[in-house]
Amino acid sequence: KIPVLRREDISREIAPIYNEVLDFDSTPVIYHEIETNGIGYVDLLFDLSGVSEEMLPYAGILQAVLGIIDTNNYEYGELFNEINVHTGGIGTSLELYPNVEKVKEKEFRATFEIKTKALYGKLPVAFRMMQEILTESKLTDERRLKLGDTKRIREILAMQKSRLLMKFQSSGHTTAALRAMSYASPLSKLKDLTSGIGYYEIVKQIEEHFEEEKDTLIKNLQTLTKLLFRPENMMVSYTAAREGMEGLEKLVSELKAKLFTEPVQGQPCVIHCEKKNEGFKTSSKVQYVARAGNFIDGGASYTGALQILKVILSYDYLWQNVRVKGGAYGCMSNFTRIGDGYFVSYRDPNLEKTNEIYEGVSEYLRQFSVGERDMTKYIIGTISNIDQPMTPALKGERSMNLYMNHVTAQMIEEERAQILDANEEDIRALAEVVEAVLGSNQICVIGSEEKIEEQKSLFKETKSLF
Repeated sequence: KIPVLRREDISREIAPIYNEVLDFDSTPVIYHEIETNGIGYVDLLFDLSGVSEEMLPYAGILQAVLGIIDTNNYEYGELFNEINVHTGGIGTSLELYPNVEKVKEKEFRATFEIKTKALYGKLPVAFRMMQEILTESKLTDERRLKLGDTKRIREILAMQKSRLLMKFQSSGHTTAALRAMSYASPLSKLKDLTSGIGYYEIVKQIEEHFEEEKDTLIKNLQTLTKLLFRPENMMVSYTAAREGMEGLEKLVSELKAKLFTEPVQGQPCVIHCEKKNEGFKTSSKVQYVARAGNFIDGGASYTGALQILKVILSYDYLWQNVRVKGGAYGCMSNFTRIGDGYFVSYRDPNLEKTNEIYEGVSEYLRQFSVGERDMTKYIIGTISNIDQPMTPALKGERSMNLYMNHVTAQMIEEERAQILDANEEDIRALAEVVEAVLGSNQICVIGSEEKIEEQKSLFKETKSLF
């Protein structure tokens, strides 16, 4: 007989957090001491808070362009080769960190990040290459730009546009959920403006009217590099064993000396949210149906039991109704510490019917009743999602995320205890959370023209996506 795993067998200990806060000449360095087999993982974070809402899509374009255009010392093919000979690659991204201590104020930090990994002995080259990308990219050399150097930028924009379209068609569920949340969440609105539908609309406009738009585009990209890549804007996240710290301070100070220092005028980032409830029409025959809302705004609060709810819904209520009976390929839900919640379907033949299924979640929870054995299964499923094996790089990344989000070890312990001790009553109490999410009545659908026209009354506006 196979022994059955019980709740008591699951450890209450959380994965360790590795954060040592250092100061290198007034630059914050968050060091994660982890054995990495001689590799240093470096992440430079530049604060985006001086970038106005109108300029945010250009920050998305800047992130797409840097690293794959010529610099003053390398053509982009040479740059690529130089980077890959000496390092494990260099990548850029825009990241968002909500402050869980200031949920009501919806406070968060946005950063432009450039990451690399290299053997300790190759870190000087890695830093030199990052500096080359940040300060020597040929956005800032107007003489060369006038000689037609914008051809490469135009190619990148066309590539971005087609990649975004592919993303909307293959993973429209994440796009629709993000857009639905952006109606009330400044954090989601920023993400939408730099990687979602809001971003796509700007990229499409610039790419299709490139000759009229290119001067503004170049000027904005130049302004952003000087506004972002400044010594006072930078912080560093570094994952390595103790011996990997040797020489890091010198590398950071050398890089800082090459960053921009001329005076620039930033504008505080104030994000305006508006409930649009959109239906985006495509030539596809399937829908991605998203409902979203903030349950903390609706008076409910976060608990670890919400992690179990995701598992219950994905194996039972949503799975049975949206997938098995409704014929969709999949369905997901999520509930975060900052109160953002959503339900979304994936490649779904239905629209109105799925929306009605979401409306039934709170009633399902009120009637929720399972035996101890099933409850334990749900808890094991939840913990297995949380306790996934991590590489040294991921351990460092997780620690940095917790630091930036102001999540303490105590908060994670409390969440874990709430998961391990949860009972049916705790799950039934989550009906309030679901009601608060649905009560916001934020809906976004990406789907077929026919279905969206049929259900027009659900939306404030309908438009073609492509």
